[in-house]
Amino acid sequence: MELQTRLVFIDTSAYETKKLQFGHFVLGRLQVLVEEEKIHLLITDIVRSEIELHLKKYAEAAVREHKNFRKNGSFLCLADEVTGGGLFPEITSDAVLNAAIRKFCALVDNGLTEIVSVAAVNPKQIFDDYFSGAAPFHREAKKSEFPDAFSLAAVDAVARSRHHKLYVVSDDGDMAAVAEANDNFIHLKSIDALLDLVNRNDEELAELSTFADSVLEQLQGDVIRMAWEQLYDAEFMPISSDEYDPVIYETQISSISISEVQLIDVNKDDATYEVTFKVDLTASYDYEDYSRANWDKEDRVYYGVEVSNHSYRHQEQYTATLEIGFMDGLRANAEFQMLSFDDSIFYLDLDNAEHIENSN
Repeated sequence: MELQTRLVFIDTSAYETKKLQFGHFVLGRLQVLVEEEKIHLLITDIVRSEIELHLKKYAEAAVREHKNFRKNGSFLCLADEVTGGGLFPEITSDAVLNAAIRKFCALVDNGLTEIVSVAAVNPKQIFDDYFSGAAPFHREAKKSEFPDAFSLAAVDAVARSRHHKLYVVSDDGDMAAVAEANDNFIHLKSIDALLDLVNRNDEELAELSTFADSVLEQLQGDVIRMAWEQLYDAEFMPISSDEYDPVIYETQISSISISEVQLIDVNKDDATYEVTFKVDLTASYDYEDYSRANWDKEDRVYYGVEVSNHSYRHQEQYTATLEIGFMDGLRANAEFQMLSFDDSIFYLDLDNAEHIENSN
């Protein structure tokens, strides 16, 4: 796909998909592209405030989890030679937040990223869209959609004033609907997709990108085998809109394939991709039915709980960062370097799974 503009707006949701890890991984590469002026990044004052608020919540949650780990894992202090030490430092949420804010500011306050104010947006335009049910609003519109509407109107005005189209990067469905309805917007579902597009349209990287893709194809078997090894021992967790909370007692993977790759970074020695795997597996669950059970007040336990076993066939997609090497740009030096899945817990969608067996 040909790059149509270098003007880019990234929604808060797309940053959150990357866990707000500014200066690292995909967001680190984004910062490099901004600094090299390969893209011109817009961020509204609303999005900036949203991210700073979310960074505060992330910092508080992370420190809370760290304190729980220090308490529950205190025995590990006896095994410094195994753990490498340093597992139990005293940290505060303020210190973590300050560090995160500094890295965020390195992206937005670098003299290249453009801060766009929403002050000039006409509120009447926004409320007209709200009452007509136009995207990003709908019949059950929430107050959270108003910031999105103001941000999109502000960056749209900037792009049109310069006679440029604008990439709108967001995994939010309402944002995508706005982009499709606005002939000046081009929607991209992720920052990965943006980086892939920029890398492949960079004259300096075009030949390297093609070469890296061919090396990846050569190493595809190794990549899938490593994905299989990691998922074989992984922790899976069901998600469902059902009232029951089943427990997984067995999973069996039947196939793994690569469904999508996005080129994040490439040079003469290695390349980094964001890879989406399609995983077919069967999971068996225990369902506990309390509808006929009796609660014993003295023993504080339910008696007569009925347990049933159900098996479902799932088709899920999981994303990972992949690094491959080809020292000195030689195919003979092709090697698999690293595969790291984005999440440590892999969710199984029961609502969209196929029920294949029931045994009591």
